[in-house]
Amino acid sequence: MKYNYPLLNAEMPGREDVIKLTPNPASKELFKRLEQKNVETWLDRYEAQQPQCGFGLRGLCCRNCQWGPCRIGPKASKGICGKDLNLMVMGNLVRALAAGLAAHGRHAHEVYMTIIAVAKGKADYPLLGEEKIWELAEKFGIETKDKALDQTAKEVAEYLLEDLGRMTAEPMYMLEAYAPKERKEVWQKLGVLPRSGSYEVMETLHMTTLGGCSDWTALASQELRMALAYCYSTLYGSSMATEMLFGIPQPKVTEVNYGILKEDHVNILLHGHSPMMAEKVLEKINSPETQQQVKDYGAKGIVVGGMCCTGDELLCRHGIPSVTNIMGQELAIGTGAVDAVVVDMQCVIPGLKTAADCFGTEVITTCDSNRIPGAKHIPFDPEDCETLEEDAMRVVQLALEAFKRRDRSHIYIPQERSRAMGGWSYEAVVNGFGGLDKIAQYLKDGTIKGIATVVGCNNPKVPYEYNHVTIVKKLIESGILVTTTGCCSHALLNAGLCAPEAAEQAGGGLKDVCQELDIPPVLAVGGCVDNARSLRLFIDLADEAGKLIKDMPFIFIGPEPGNEKTVGQGVTFLAHGVSNLVGFPAPIPVPLPKAKDGIQSNDEMDRGSNDVADFFAGDGLYEKVGARVYTEPYPKLAAQTVRMHIKRKRLGLGWK
Repeated sequence: MKYNYPLLNAEMPGREDVIKLTPNPASKELFKRLEQKNVETWLDRYEAQQPQCGFGLRGLCCRNCQWGPCRIGPKASKGICGKDLNLMVMGNLVRALAAGLAAHGRHAHEVYMTIIAVAKGKADYPLLGEEKIWELAEKFGIETKDKALDQTAKEVAEYLLEDLGRMTAEPMYMLEAYAPKERKEVWQKLGVLPRSGSYEVMETLHMTTLGGCSDWTALASQELRMALAYCYSTLYGSSMATEMLFGIPQPKVTEVNYGILKEDHVNILLHGHSPMMAEKVLEKINSPETQQQVKDYGAKGIVVGGMCCTGDELLCRHGIPSVTNIMGQELAIGTGAVDAVVVDMQCVIPGLKTAADCFGTEVITTCDSNRIPGAKHIPFDPEDCETLEEDAMRVVQLALEAFKRRDRSHIYIPQERSRAMGGWSYEAVVNGFGGLDKIAQYLKDGTIKGIATVVGCNNPKVPYEYNHVTIVKKLIESGILVTTTGCCSHALLNAGLCAPEAAEQAGGGLKDVCQELDIPPVLAVGGCVDNARSLRLFIDLADEAGKLIKDMPFIFIGPEPGNEKTVGQGVTFLAHGVSNLVGFPAPIPVPLPKAKDGIQSNDEMDRGSNDVADFFAGDGLYEKVGARVYTEPYPKLAAQTVRMHIKRKRLGLGWK
């Protein structure tokens, strides 16, 4: 059955719809298997929540103080404090963005502090991204003559830390270095240039507390300001700092999906968002000492797989097979073959441990911010890492011991595998196509119609991974190149769309150029912080073409918005002039058409309206930054909306 929500002009899938429509056959098998074994997953908990609160779904409730909770509806047009629909909805949105910025900020802080620990000799990591270290030092104006690489890296990291925590009204180093001149002028005029990630989180929570800002348009400006802090203090910073440590990814082919797990091997999944500890664990797994222990324990080897963004990072740099995303983590456990899941930070749901207890899987947490009751905790702290080597080896030892006591009767591994090519850093994309000038020419002459970055989480309100895969298939058929990150990328990797062979499914000139260059039509560029790579590509292509980024045939797509971090991703691209398409309706009241007063015929309808929806989808935001938000929950219609957007941009540029 489907769950209908007329107030959203949308429907949500029931269990049967999810299993029927999810594009990964392995996921179908595992959903059924876990149901038969009476192991609870998110799908059971999702159905138990139906019907979901119509007020909450539309962002019309507030619990930012102890006077409420309050909700806006026919009975009450304002909250107890006087907050109206516009103020409530915008306040909820900007608070969600603050939470997302805080999450990515915590990630960024760990990477920056790790670089400093390496430079001080406290952490044993090689600085493999020498090229990136010198690039950033030059961009920031750091004197490098006669200076060692590690000392230069430390100074760069200290600049990045300042962007994360500055409390004074001074320019952000990363924004000044990489943002387009035209955009900086726009932001200056709008008064939305940020100070730092930390300051803007503080200011946002201050503005939205009881008795704070009562002007929803001021909150809308703060959302843009927050998005810029989010972009340049965490996305650009985290992505490039990780490249300083572990090198700039280059394309590499591997196999992905649940079928990479092996019954006669120790199976370890590395999960989360910050690969600092995962990289060290991987080092220990590959050590001769561990390889000998594997034989002693009776295993034929170790299989390492990735989940979520840590998985994306390991795929990019090492070709480590990825398995699944945030809503597949219980399914991976359900194979009965996973001996240990090593988690760092973010997107590790509480249900993971519940499922792990059913199959004897060891869950090992490595970040003090992401504790799980009952899990083994071996924390990584770059400011206190004297025992890092021993801790990483202890993680591996726990996985080996879990293999030894594994109940083989519970093992069921769907044999689905797909070839995939990961490692598409900004530099790799540019070089793979023969240079920025070549990509710009492909766009101008219509060989490539446009570029869409399709990203984001999963959401139980739509069939699992169906929207991701369906939209992208339609886009590449239309000759639109796709970049992807995060949970979305796992769906596309497992569907085979990130392999060079997927060029067969592309249309027109995109098919020809991908086949000629042996490049996939869908480029997996990394974890969610690596959206900075797609944004940088958009910025530099616009510059190469001699056009403004807002006029280019680009779009950001979030088919299944879920985590609070996705709000910041979308608004980041909006602030740069790149329109968004959001899948399931965001927490903004949907304008619903209704018959005009005094008119009985359906031929004349009042489309319905509210200020916040009009701001994002109409002229309000567009007049400020040159971009708007489209909302379409049905993926085939969403793809058509994107095609029309790309076509309008091409017509506006006079490109055929």
